[in-house]
Amino acid sequence: MMNEDKILLVARYVEGDMDDAEIADFEARLVSETELQQHLKAYEDIHQSLKMKLTSDEALEQTLKGFNKQYFAPETKVVSFKPAIKWLGAIAAVLVIGLFIWAPWNSNLYDSYSDQGDMLVTERGATEAGDLDKAASLYNAKNYAAATVMLEKLYSEQSSNSMIGYYYGLSLLKTSEVEKSRKILTPIYNGESVLKYDAAYAIALGYLKANNKVDCKAWLEKIPAGTTRYQQAKELLGEL
Repeated sequence: MMNEDKILLVARYVEGDMDDAEIADFEARLVSETELQQHLKAYEDIHQSLKMKLTSDEALEQTLKGFNKQYFAPETKVVSFKPAIKWLGAIAAVLVIGLFIWAPWNSNLYDSYSDQGDMLVTERGATEAGDLDKAASLYNAKNYAAATVMLEKLYSEQSSNSMIGYYYGLSLLKTSEVEKSRKILTPIYNGESVLKYDAAYAIALGYLKANNKVDCKAWLEKIPAGTTRYQQAKELLGEL
């Protein structure tokens, strides 16, 4: 299902436009589909903060056309909202548009604050050669997919090595395997590694990449003053 279809599905659920069978199906999917959960949270978040009212369908259509021109380039897929207008009230329609706007804005914010540094295999006391050096070369060349393969192998052999785990988690994040990345990074945060707060920052970025502002903020707030990621975390919190 396309991302825009999921957003409209969430809107229909919240606005009460589903029959009992559709509600049951949606709620069953909601249990296991993280993306639906995130869209639902985002919809509710926008609902709380947006205080806009449109007075007629004509005004609504003009607003939608304006958003289309501003946020969707001619060469990209233009989303048709006509079916939605049949059932969406003016506020709900604006909320749906808000979610479409949030996605590209959120992506730009992630790109601005993501870790662009190199993998330094000697920085944390690691002196292993061979595969580790190859993984670092691939990572530093931004070939994250290939780096992930090598780091996964190394991590399976040395799961207690926080440096390997950290860069493996980052590689997963950069290849959009967000949930898997979180599973690798969380034990590093929970431990006593010098990378503890680097891991917390990376987990926050994962939530940002997944459009989950609430958990992104929660993880940024775990990073205390005086640590390496504090300034970045503070700045990103200000943007959110």
